[in-house]
Amino acid sequence: MSIPLQYKSPLYPGVEALSCKNSFAFAGHIHNGHVLWLNSEGGEQYSLKGCTNILQPGSVSIIEPGIVHSNRPWSSARRHLRSLYLGEEFFLYLEKLFTGEVKGKLTLPTSVIENRKCWQLAILLHEGILNNEDQLLLEELSISLFLQMKNLQFGEVIYRRSLDNSSDRINTIVEFMRAGCSENLSLNNLAEIAQCTSYHLIRLFRNQVGMSPHAYLVQLRLERAREYIDSGQGIAEAAFLAGFSDQSHLSRSFKKRYGLTPGLYGSQKLS
Repeated sequence: MSIPLQYKSPLYPGVEALSCKNSFAFAGHIHNGHVLWLNSEGGEQYSLKGCTNILQPGSVSIIEPGIVHSNRPWSSARRHLRSLYLGEEFFLYLEKLFTGEVKGKLTLPTSVIENRKCWQLAILLHEGILNNEDQLLLEELSISLFLQMKNLQFGEVIYRRSLDNSSDRINTIVEFMRAGCSENLSLNNLAEIAQCTSYHLIRLFRNQVGMSPHAYLVQLRLERAREYIDSGQGIAEAAFLAGFSDQSHLSRSFKKRYGLTPGLYGSQKLS
């Protein structure tokens, strides 16, 4: 039976696969890790860094952590969006597969890779995760896929932020919000840290990050709640730990962001 929207994780760490075969539109959002995504059926219209484009079958897109973007199907007639969410654990694991040890960390910049072989390998890896294939096969596919990516580098930092034209004070605010996303933050407090007026902070933040401070805070809390659910926490506990006012607030926001209720998401990850 075809599942319109499914989240699945393999046995090895730091990876989650999303398969979306319906017309769900992903409004402006972020990821805590890298996302590698493509369409095997239909085109995907996406907005990133102020530009709108269409990702066609045959190309793979990479988006770095914390970068605001949105996407929806170009045509609702047919669509298969395939995403791989790649956390820091995965890149450490991948480095071990490549080199036999972990010395540094991998970097992978935001880009569109127009390489049909890369696209085909990404589909095979994605399908293998959905079908619970052997870990050996998934490891072989991972190595083959990332060997095709010429911009994959062994560098010093995996979690680097690419906020174009960003100022040090906005980067400081973003990191402060990441560390304290479950707390009750105030605009005045953020403005004091940025050493500017609240009005100026909102304008700078929206221009450089792509959404308002509060919208970004909600995205951080949703990613945090999803991590708690992945670790086996109950929905109410995940809502509290991530900073939501109650379970209902989390459920409404979660479904709007991920296309599923927290309960259905959690049951898919356990299946």
